[in-house]
Amino acid sequence: MYVKKLSENEEKALNQRFERIKELQEKGICFGCYNFNTGDIFPDEGLIFYEDEKVRCQFEKYPRATGQTIIVAKEHYEDISEMPLELGTHILKIADAIIKLHKEIIGAEKVYMCTICDGKRNHLHFQLLPRLKGEPKGYGNFVREEGIIMDYHETVELYKQKLK
Repeated sequence: MYVKKLSENEEKALNQRFERIKELQEKGICFGCYNFNTGDIFPDEGLIFYEDEKVRCQFEKYPRATGQTIIVAKEHYEDISEMPLELGTHILKIADAIIKLHKEIIGAEKVYMCTICDGKRNHLHFQLLPRLKGEPKGYGNFVREEGIIMDYHETVELYKQKLK
């Protein structure tokens, strides 16, 4: 699995995704809930590697870091302030297992975790951003330019097997 620079068409597709999210938000529709019903904002494309009754975990198609992972709550919460403590505990347990896999499988030196749920009608999700050896340290990892994930199918299968 690796991340390559976006082509013009890939950048256009990413911008279309942003526009679709903005359009839904302006209509008062949660894009996360909408996606759980339709699958057309964040199509699976083989990126999902863990799912249970509370969360879905998948690699980001347009990551800022190799192995960037999205952990999204299935039930709607606008942000972390609405999240039940039990869900937070569940998410941290899953994140811990994924972080260990990021270190083992892709060689992450550190893994940053954040949630950035702002704007109208957002949906609680967390992001794990692995930092590989030799990559810059610190907050700059949250604002890197997006790329597109490549050759990820074997890695997804490995994560699925190890998270069973």
